[in-house]
Parts: sequence; C-alpha cells; structure tokens
Amino acid sequence: MALLLFLACSSDACRQLCADVAQKIDGCLDEWGATWEDFDVAERVAFGDRCRSEWDAERGELEPRQLDAATEECAAAQQDLGKVTCDELRALYFEP
Repeated sequence: MALLLFLACSSDACRQLCADVAQKIDGCLDEWGATWEDFDVAERVAFGDRCRSEWDAERGELEPRQLDAATEECAAAQQDLGKVTCDELRALYFEP
C-alpha cells in the first residue's frame, strides 16, 4: 500500500512541476543577481518542497474534475517550461 501511495505522489505532474520550476529558477539566479534567500528559502530543494506543500494543500480542496484539470495544466506547463526564458520566469516568480 505504501508503495502505491509513493507511486501516486511521484507521478503527480504538479509535484514534478514544482521541482522542474525550481531547477529552472536555479539556472536563472546568476542572471538575475539573486539568491534563493530572495525567495525566502535557503536552497532550490526548499523552494520545491514549499511548492509541493502548497500544491498538496490545494489538491486536498479540489473536486475530482478540478483535480484532473489542474493536473492537465501542470503537465502542459511542464512541456512548455523548456521554452520559458529567464526573463519570463522572472516576471512570474521574482520580485526584487
């Protein structure tokens, strides 16, 4: 049963998107002259953990059809993330 729960969580597109966004931001920090402290976290992993915690809380509030739609949006965002520039990411996530 625990393995089944682990597999369900690890395949969640929104949880994976959190890690992917954190990785992408990590590659932009130098260009922005920023550090993870500017995001109120100590490191990339902490940013991803906070994102996943926020998603887990949000997911618990969604109805099944809303959850399906959100998961589809996260999957689409994952596919598009490679095309997002640091400038675009900055506009979404970074407030100096």
